[in-house]
Amino acid sequence: MLGTIILGTAIGILAGLTPGIHSNTFAALVVLYAAGFENAGVLIICSAIAYTIADIVPTTLLGVPDEETALAVFPSHEMVLEGRAFEAISLSAFSSFLALIFSLPLFFTAILIGMHYDAVKAATPAILIFVSIFLIMSERADVFEGRLASWRKRLYAFLIFTASGLIGFVAFGHSYLAETNPAGSVLLPLLTGLFGAPVLMQSSGGQIPDQRIGIKLPDINSTAKGALSGFMVSLFPGISSGIATVIASLGESRREGYVAAMSAANTSNALLCLYMLTAAGKTRSGVADALKKLAYIPSFQEIIVISVISGLIALAATLVISFFIISKIKNLSLSLLSVTIFAFLILLVYYFTGIFGLALFFTAIPIGLSATLLQVKRINCMGCLIIPILFHYL
Repeated sequence: MLGTIILGTAIGILAGLTPGIHSNTFAALVVLYAAGFENAGVLIICSAIAYTIADIVPTTLLGVPDEETALAVFPSHEMVLEGRAFEAISLSAFSSFLALIFSLPLFFTAILIGMHYDAVKAATPAILIFVSIFLIMSERADVFEGRLASWRKRLYAFLIFTASGLIGFVAFGHSYLAETNPAGSVLLPLLTGLFGAPVLMQSSGGQIPDQRIGIKLPDINSTAKGALSGFMVSLFPGISSGIATVIASLGESRREGYVAAMSAANTSNALLCLYMLTAAGKTRSGVADALKKLAYIPSFQEIIVISVISGLIALAATLVISFFIISKIKNLSLSLLSVTIFAFLILLVYYFTGIFGLALFFTAIPIGLSATLLQVKRINCMGCLIIPILFHYL
């Protein structure tokens, strides 16, 4: 069993470090070749948990987000420019591991929720509408700009939210066009265009500053809020972990709080989707769906042991790997690095999602840029997930 846990964790770390690869992709492959694996279900669980800890590395150092880390791109990029890349990564990794611990007692709540599943499902559209309204209304003008300025920013936020939602609706409605590769997903061009590429395009010249190697521990309140958000989202059918990061980051004004809440929501959602499978037989993620296809429903005790061991290994490995990478990138030219990564993103999008993915990527970039130019929160671009889900229910 321990060997399987280590192997699954290693694969999850590798997936997390590789832009464009998601733990759901690996889970689907394991289902296809289950006969070749011993304890395939354990392998999938370990890779899913480890992935949520390691995926902050490409988000921070390359600006390549996935659904769970999209909101962390800009805060973590700023920390890189301040010489705090390792702090950003350690902050995220520790937040993810703490979210595992915080989420353990919530199993019993998942059992209770499973008994009232229909009521929870019926509340999904109302929850999404409330989150959307709160997101837009949270925009505020500077102190001396006046009340009308706040409403102007809310209008801008609404336009960005709507525009990103429409492109998301088109993307998911034609997602089959992006599946030119087994790992292809419309989320790659969509989120990279909205969040990753705009950060690279707005990077200033100069060199990457010397990076201080110091561990940053997360704020407990931000981590707890993220873990709770991940739990809430895991209850609702059709709502992805990306929405958990939206809820978790509402009200966070500090970059460190953003990163901590996002990371905690990411890992908490992955764990609690397993809870919902065990407690109520409901699948809330590609990982849970893969386990159900394997007819492997883990017990509460198995989830605890597997997740905690895998989380500890992934935490240590992420810190060691990121330390090595960061020591090699100092004093690189920011302009050269930005251009190189941007070209890499184009190739990555084309390889995984083809021409349709490239079209999405370049269409999403102006929307992502407009958030900064209009001085509203980038979180409004998460309309690309919220609006398609609302259309699905309404």
